[in-house]
Amino acid sequence: MKKYLIDVYIADDHQMVCEGLSELINQSGKAHVSRTFNTLEACRLALEERRPDVLLLDLSMPDGDGVAFCQQIVCTWPNIRVVAVTIHDEYSMIQRMMDCGAHGYVLKSSSAEELVEAIVSVWQKHLYVSPAVEAILSEGRSNSVALTVAEQKILRCVCDGQTNPQIAAQLNLSTETVNWYRKRLLAKFGVKNTVGLVRFALEEKLI
Repeated sequence: MKKYLIDVYIADDHQMVCEGLSELINQSGKAHVSRTFNTLEACRLALEERRPDVLLLDLSMPDGDGVAFCQQIVCTWPNIRVVAVTIHDEYSMIQRMMDCGAHGYVLKSSSAEELVEAIVSVWQKHLYVSPAVEAILSEGRSNSVALTVAEQKILRCVCDGQTNPQIAAQLNLSTETVNWYRKRLLAKFGVKNTVGLVRFALEEKLI
């Protein structure tokens, strides 16, 4: 029986995605998917028992933040090569993931050949970002975090710990409008909650 060079784990909350990616990777003859997980916790427990060469990680998981999970893996098991495989094509999300130590970033719209290329590349100790991701990164940091005056005010209030009703009263807006702005900021920065929003704003020195 042929021995595959690269042992791969996949963490993605969609089982069909796990099965589809596994089939494509296994058919390449260059790597083999030995285990798949639908939650970060299941993946974490498995990693404590045995580590793969490469982990393909979706960033939108039901039980946690994929970016934070990546950082934990890189710190705890530095020999595991982490590749983000995700639909997130926001500059801020890509930059956060790479800043946390990810070794690769591939969009789910990429071809099977590109995904296999990413696996081989990171296994060989290189960083890999797909051409589509390179194009997004080339646009530059300034465009990705540009804020309107209203967004700047809302962000400052959020970072001060104010609630939506408090912000609405201070800025003479409706609570619904403040809530809309807050959701817009979450989407713009590629984060899931207020904690992530504040962390990103502080890291990028937006306030």
